[in-house]
Amino acid sequence: NVDNAFRVIADHVRMLTFAIADGAMPSNDGRGYVLRRVLRRAARFGRQQLGQTEPFLHCLVPALVETMGGVFPELKANPDRVADVIRDEEASFGRTLDRGIALFGEAARHAGASKRISGEDAFKLYDTFGFPFDLTAQMAEERGLVVDEAGFNAMMTEAKRKARESAKKHVAIAFDGELPATDERPKYAGRETAASMAGWVRANTLVCEGQLTAADGEVGLVLDRTSFYAEQGGQTGDTGTVTAPTGTFEVDDTTRLGEGVLHIGRVTDGHLDVGQAVVAVVSEERDHTRRNHTATHLLHWALRGVLGEHVTQRGSLVEPDRLRFDFDHNQPVTPDEAAEIERRVNEKIYADLPVNTTEMPTDEAQKLPGVRAFFGDKYGDAVRVVDIGDGFSREFCGGTHLSRTGEAGFFKIVGEEAVAKGVRRITAVTGRGAVAFVHGLERSVREAAGLLKTGPDQLAGRVGQLQDEIKTLRKQLQKGAAADLRTHRQKLLDAAETINGHRLIVGEVPQAPVEQLREAADWLRTEAGSAAILLGMNGEGGKPMLLAAVTDDLVKKGLHAGNLVKAIAEHIDGRGGGKPNLAQAGGKDPAGIPRALEAGAESLRGQLT
Repeated sequence: NVDNAFRVIADHVRMLTFAIADGAMPSNDGRGYVLRRVLRRAARFGRQQLGQTEPFLHCLVPALVETMGGVFPELKANPDRVADVIRDEEASFGRTLDRGIALFGEAARHAGASKRISGEDAFKLYDTFGFPFDLTAQMAEERGLVVDEAGFNAMMTEAKRKARESAKKHVAIAFDGELPATDERPKYAGRETAASMAGWVRANTLVCEGQLTAADGEVGLVLDRTSFYAEQGGQTGDTGTVTAPTGTFEVDDTTRLGEGVLHIGRVTDGHLDVGQAVVAVVSEERDHTRRNHTATHLLHWALRGVLGEHVTQRGSLVEPDRLRFDFDHNQPVTPDEAAEIERRVNEKIYADLPVNTTEMPTDEAQKLPGVRAFFGDKYGDAVRVVDIGDGFSREFCGGTHLSRTGEAGFFKIVGEEAVAKGVRRITAVTGRGAVAFVHGLERSVREAAGLLKTGPDQLAGRVGQLQDEIKTLRKQLQKGAAADLRTHRQKLLDAAETINGHRLIVGEVPQAPVEQLREAADWLRTEAGSAAILLGMNGEGGKPMLLAAVTDDLVKKGLHAGNLVKAIAEHIDGRGGGKPNLAQAGGKDPAGIPRALEAGAESLRGQLT
């Protein structure tokens, strides 16, 4: 078993290192899920056969790079990043494994005499804790159990069906067969072109004769040539109209199917006939999409300059209203870095540099200095190369672009976040979107400044002053609340019932910080000697709270504060729990505090009698 574990781990670490160095990342779908399963299998062998309780796979990366880096120099490009990705993923799986083992134990107990873990439990392990089915099956085998694989597969199929139903789709896209090829070259020449209607797709069928009317509903219109861009490479499909002398077709989206292009939409006026001459006109939104697409290339260049050469594109989305760019980076982009990225992009925009596109053989294009092609993209015999300025940005790209950078107007980052281990996402806007965003910020700043009766340029200082004032007021309120609580706790102690020599202290107290409420409970336990205590409070924001405390002698007799608050929390529409000697619950309904205290007092009386 140990020898087998060594071999499995060595093979898997090789695969992981090469794949991550080549741009793949562990994730929940596609190739990323294959990596995740491979890594988890290796980590599991280390835990089960070699006794490794901490992440260890990443420690093997340097030895692998040293051994194979001479033949495969790409391994030497950024080995630290590869090791970091593997370490973080393995650490995450360690937490998953620890949590999932408890759930697996429950599933094993449910198996009972049948010695069969249900498909529902196996799917829950997969869906909730990320346990691959083969891991569940192996753990079951070790206990002499089997797993209902058919039931698991049925639940997986149902989950996929629901996911497909909830996803955006068009009825026209479903089609078995090949569409006639569409000449797409006009999409680079402008927003309008003359074409001929070749047919339409509806109900999985290509219709190549007859008349299309509004009664046909949503369809995929097929033209012999088009100026519309079909969704591809992160750029969304175009919208617009296709007009004929007899009618108008509104295009809501454009998508590719094989060598053909489908214009998704419906007839809104009159009718269109197969073979009829039409005019395809893309909406003006295309111009905004072009601004954002060229800005995406500038952003990629700026990111590498500011964050480092390790930055590589991991995905993008280009729409008329925004652009989104995913890239390799292991930590958040700081405000200063974001400002520098914006400065660099806008500097190139203001320089009004030419944006040139050239189609050339792929082999020749790959030899161009500084050209960037992306992992996972498929390139044919010829590619389109987009050059900006003197070639400082040079990428393979089939999208639509500006003719000069100055047409982008203005670039502004509006969001930055993590989307996966080692992958960050920047969302940005250009042109009208950037202006609208800045106007919105300015309006918000002026409104806030007006409320605080100060100038926009003095807003930060005024907010700082208010924060200091709030801190001072909170301290004063806490002092007042503490004084009220001290008075109230003494009244509760004086009014307490005595049952078999034990004090029962139950009551509602004035609002105070949670820490002071706990202090009050501790004081009551100390003063009462032997006591069961239940306090209720309508907290800040109208959120009710219950706190139970039990002295040690009563804990030994079976009283349990955690069980008490768990049982009565329903009265305040909440939940809670804790230790035998101290527990609390929070809820949503402060009107239920008296009912909760009454129910708690009744329960404690029964236990003390």
